[in-house]
Amino acid sequence: MRDVVGQIVADLAREYFADSPVGASPRPVIRPPADPGAQAALERCSGQSFEQGYLAFLSLTDGLEGFSLLLLGCRDWEPGGMGEIGEAFRETTLDSDPEDVGVAPETPLFPVAVNEDGSQGVFMIAPAGSEERFWLTGEGDSFFFKEFADVLGFLADPGSCEPRESLLP
Repeated sequence: MRDVVGQIVADLAREYFADSPVGASPRPVIRPPADPGAQAALERCSGQSFEQGYLAFLSLTDGLEGFSLLLLGCRDWEPGGMGEIGEAFRETTLDSDPEDVGVAPETPLFPVAVNEDGSQGVFMIAPAGSEERFWLTGEGDSFFFKEFADVLGFLADPGSCEPRESLLP
């Protein structure tokens, strides 16, 4: 995970400084690692066991800014944080017939990324009958990923993989 995050941050910084004018892209921000106690509390709050890649990500940086989506960390769940937008997006998503792409309405979804206006995000899906643990949805998109590293790779370069668009057979 360290190599994946390091490469992504380097790419984001290179893109940021290559812009004309400088700063036209979102500014990449690496945060200090999340405290293990905060990670455990957030995992309990999520109602599911965290995928190992997401835990490794939090141990490197407590969230990451610089994509069109904010990758949420523990501190984003404090009152007034972006976690509230992620939670509102979750409610909207559950009301929009997620079973159309194979996600049962009662499936526990936990936001791990969200855009500023709450119209797109990534959910961690509780382990069930599918290998996929992450779902990027909103703004007409629906992509499923097995690991958090796959999500990071796709956000950095959408051509890097071919995620499933549905959990339906």
